[in-house]
Amino acid sequence: MEKPANRSGKRAAARRRALRRRAAEWQRRVRRAAALALIAAAVAEMPARPAVAQIGSLGSASGFSAAGGVGGGGAVGQGSMGAVGGLVNRAVGRLGALEENGPGWMYYGINAADRGLGYRGSYFTVGSFIPYAEDDLGGIWSADLRGHLSTYAGFFSNVGAVRKQFVGGTILGVGVYWDYDGDQSQYSPTTISDASGSYTFAGGQTYNQVGVSGEWLTDYGNLRSNGYIPVGNTASVMGPFVGNSFLTNYGINAGLAGADLEVGAWVPGLADWAGMVSVGGYAFGNARYNLANGNDVVPYFGGVYTRLDLTLRRNWDFSLQANNDSYFDWTGFARLTYRMGGSRRRNVPDQMEQPMFRNEHVVRAHQTPVQAINPATGKPFQVYHVDNSVPSQPAGPAAKSAASLPAAAAASALAATTQPAGAGTWESPFSTLQQASAKAKEEYDIVFVHVGNSVACPYDTSSIGGYQFQKNNQYLVGEGTTLELCTANAGKVPLWGTGDPGRYPVITNATGPAIVVDKDGTVVDHLQISGAQVGISDCSGMGKGPVVLCDGVPTETGGMATINDVRIYGNGPGQTGVIIKDKANNNGVFNFTNMDLRNLTANGFVVDGSEGSGSPNVNITKSSIKNTSGSAVVVNDITPSFNPVTGLQQGRVRLASSTIDGATGPGVVVTGATAIVERSQIRNVGNYGVLVAGQPVTTDSTVTSGSSTVQVANSTISANVGVQASAPNAGDVVNITVNGNTLVSAGGGNGVNLAVNQGKMFANVVSNNIVGTPTTTTGTSATTTTGSSGVANILLTTLGTGADETNLSIKAANQDNLRAINNNATVVSIPITASNVPPPPNYDPSIVVPLPPP
Repeated sequence: MEKPANRSGKRAAARRRALRRRAAEWQRRVRRAAALALIAAAVAEMPARPAVAQIGSLGSASGFSAAGGVGGGGAVGQGSMGAVGGLVNRAVGRLGALEENGPGWMYYGINAADRGLGYRGSYFTVGSFIPYAEDDLGGIWSADLRGHLSTYAGFFSNVGAVRKQFVGGTILGVGVYWDYDGDQSQYSPTTISDASGSYTFAGGQTYNQVGVSGEWLTDYGNLRSNGYIPVGNTASVMGPFVGNSFLTNYGINAGLAGADLEVGAWVPGLADWAGMVSVGGYAFGNARYNLANGNDVVPYFGGVYTRLDLTLRRNWDFSLQANNDSYFDWTGFARLTYRMGGSRRRNVPDQMEQPMFRNEHVVRAHQTPVQAINPATGKPFQVYHVDNSVPSQPAGPAAKSAASLPAAAAASALAATTQPAGAGTWESPFSTLQQASAKAKEEYDIVFVHVGNSVACPYDTSSIGGYQFQKNNQYLVGEGTTLELCTANAGKVPLWGTGDPGRYPVITNATGPAIVVDKDGTVVDHLQISGAQVGISDCSGMGKGPVVLCDGVPTETGGMATINDVRIYGNGPGQTGVIIKDKANNNGVFNFTNMDLRNLTANGFVVDGSEGSGSPNVNITKSSIKNTSGSAVVVNDITPSFNPVTGLQQGRVRLASSTIDGATGPGVVVTGATAIVERSQIRNVGNYGVLVAGQPVTTDSTVTSGSSTVQVANSTISANVGVQASAPNAGDVVNITVNGNTLVSAGGGNGVNLAVNQGKMFANVVSNNIVGTPTTTTGTSATTTTGSSGVANILLTTLGTGADETNLSIKAANQDNLRAINNNATVVSIPITASNVPPPPNYDPSIVVPLPPP
């Protein structure tokens, strides 16, 4: 009996002999093709008459010869008839032979796809895969030629050179392609119109691409990979702005670079149809071009796909593929191909004549531009652009003489004699904020400030007393903003995409406020104010807000301003970051978020109602105030008032989730006002972290007392005295709540100091962690570190002969209880003199301490 190993070896040897015969047949075909090409070329160069004679001779089907016809009686006419019949018969015979035994050079296909990978619509294909040479290493070189016509009447093609070689029982192939895609009509052009004119974005463009393909074909399955590299102009973009319009969708035409990789396996159950299932993945994108905001035109994305390949009958191949990715979502196609000479995919040797499987369309991205519609007006938003890098036109003789001056003087002279250029559109922006302020006359107008040359030459608003908003609900926004606009047709849409933290347009006003926020609905976003006397001010006060019904009576609400992501930097004397006075007493609301104040030489935020009876609500959140020559936040003389519309008490300042780092004065000062400090950090400040007093600071000498309500909660304060509160004057009332804080005292100070004289104080001091800074003493022999026990404490001070036990009320049962709820802090009561000892503070657990409005 023959051993299994011998049988296996014989089968392998038989397979190798079959492959060698197949390769030899390929070589004969190549040589025959070359010979036929030479014969055709030679025939084409011969005179016409001999060519006819030769064709006639070859076409004889009845023993006709040049010497005569049958029986020796030939004639020219008879020869001609025989030639025609022979030519037709032989042509039909050759076509039949090509169909029966030919290498399948020609094929026809139809690709049905409503949405393919990066294209739309079906297309028809005529292709050729023509072997033409064999190299010394046994590789077969072929031309892969494909022409396509889409249902949108667009032509595109693929021209490639392919080399395949038998390696054992497998085939290795590699191809290089040039792809031309002129199918520009898959999408219609789009026109955007606004007051500045009309702008058309094309539905597509012509693309060219270099492709590289590789494959490994085996008896078990196939491994394929393709790379695609668009060349030339591969993208065109419109947006986020065009003219005076803002687009919710950019206009994008882009050819995408990328690659795919797949593995396929023959399916035994589909062997009668040569069934193969392939799975793979791909990645595409266009990082060669950027959008206006710096992002890639099409960021790279990945996807997966699966494909079923079948040979339905001898000549008919069928493919069905489905793709899914985050950019195109679900796409796919169904392809039917008729191949002359039969399918070339049933086995490994046949696939020597099979074209490489790859994307025939250039994978493209198209996005139709869409105008943003304002939900309040039903009309497109109107945007005015400002860019001081736009060249201005010289005007007057002084401009001409500037050329003879030194460089610095010439620049100054030229600037003084030039007229601002531009129309305020994206394509032709204004060069000054004065132009934009004068032009933006309607509600919801947006002034978009480009960085331009403002870092070296800031936009100066001194000539108009600071940038002025002309109507309610207007925007002043800087390049790099993360602001999102609410639109009627696309929900919330970023005005500029992802913000650039390093690029801020710079504004200044050395004589006054750089920006005035006094209109309801004002939005200021992503700007830097440098060297201004005042960064932001409400000047005469916030205007009224919308009219609402209150108990059936039309009532105007207080206006609101939103200021976000604004830097205010000082570089000279007497410079203040923000001043809000609410002189109009309209209970305006000012929301400051993500503010960055640095190196100011007066105070940071000042909210001061001493010039009237203002009661604004000012919210400062997620902000940083650093290195202030003064106090970081000053709240003075804010008169609380009840708002019948909202049902809330108006008039307070709230500092939340913010940092104060560096101030020569107290971190936060509250005098005769209401304030909240919560979830914030205060460090590197003057003697006090938070300083609270009843009496406001005014120029009116008749004001001798006042009232303050303050809560300091869940914050970390590092200062000699964490929280200082005092009510020294008759008529002073201080309501102070200090809870949930970490108070780090240094230099022998205290966590909390509460002092009263003729005034009254109601305090709730609970759940604080009060610690001191350890001190180190170095002696001659050793170094000793002393802990903070007894250093940080709650200091209760009653001063004056008029003080009694009702002057200072703390919510606690007794001193031990007060110490316990404040993490074992030491409680010390200090009278004014040893001979005049007032009663101890009244520890009343039922005392109610008012809190500021939220």
